[in-house]
Amino acid sequence: MKQKKIATAIVVVIIVAAFVFYAVNSAQKIAVGGSAGMGKPPAGMGPGRGNPDANGGADLITTVRAITAAVQTLKPYIDESGDVRANVNVSVYPDIGGKLVSFTVAIGDPVEKGQTIARVDPSKPGSNYAISPVVAPITGTVTAIDVDQGSTVSTATAIASVGIIDDLKIVVNLPERDSAKVAKEMTAIVTFEALSDETFSAVVTRVSPVLDEMSRSREITLGFAKHDSRISAGMYAKIRLFTMPISGKIVIPSSAIVTRNNSTSVFLVIVKDGKDVAAQRDVKTGTEVDGSIIIKEGLSAGDRVIYEGQNGLSDGSALTILSEATK
Repeated sequence: MKQKKIATAIVVVIIVAAFVFYAVNSAQKIAVGGSAGMGKPPAGMGPGRGNPDANGGADLITTVRAITAAVQTLKPYIDESGDVRANVNVSVYPDIGGKLVSFTVAIGDPVEKGQTIARVDPSKPGSNYAISPVVAPITGTVTAIDVDQGSTVSTATAIASVGIIDDLKIVVNLPERDSAKVAKEMTAIVTFEALSDETFSAVVTRVSPVLDEMSRSREITLGFAKHDSRISAGMYAKIRLFTMPISGKIVIPSSAIVTRNNSTSVFLVIVKDGKDVAAQRDVKTGTEVDGSIIIKEGLSAGDRVIYEGQNGLSDGSALTILSEATK
């Protein structure tokens, strides 16, 4: 019985000692960390990545791509559409008014100068007159028939057109916004739906000195660099017209431009304390062509401009340059 009491006492002492040890250890943690179990976070769980800072966090390092700003030549162009027409195309008028009783030709028919292409009956109720022929004014091809058989025509009515279809041109109506950019001798690339795998060269041969008041457009004419029998009057043409090149300007990728709070800027890569960091720079932009843009003010040749990964950057952001191009 005495041995049993001794064993019980030993167990009680062990339990009390364990409780005291736990209480003392918890009190020490509270004094150091603010609350039990809220000590310093494990490594790798701080904000950002990189070298730990004095507060146990880390500096955020952003991976970007950059390019060296350089002076380049930009080649702007205008994409428009136009119609292929005969360069020589003459309207045909009757010599006398009356009823158009017949056509002797159809669109696409070749005709000789002086050949009858239609007939007009000038007769009126109570009087009969001889049928009057309408003749082709030039040798060529009938490119249009403008009135229907049976219509009443006058000497001011163009009933048809005859053109020389081996000599073709393209007529384009440029919107007013582009009308001052075009001059004679500018070159163009032309494509056609029917000849989709090929391109054709053309040159501006005429620029109208006035704008059409109704359409607010300026008519320009282009001539083909060489004849191609597959191209015919009436075809629809797509034109890429190259305007005056812009030389001697700083050019960068347009993707580098950042617009925030109604301001336009770019981010540069600069070296600070031996490390690459971001620096924001306000710029003034100019003409943009195919993903490249002119910088009028704010950059110099040799500046390292970030064109990918700049979203979210601010002055002083730490950087890792994934790749850097020279132009």
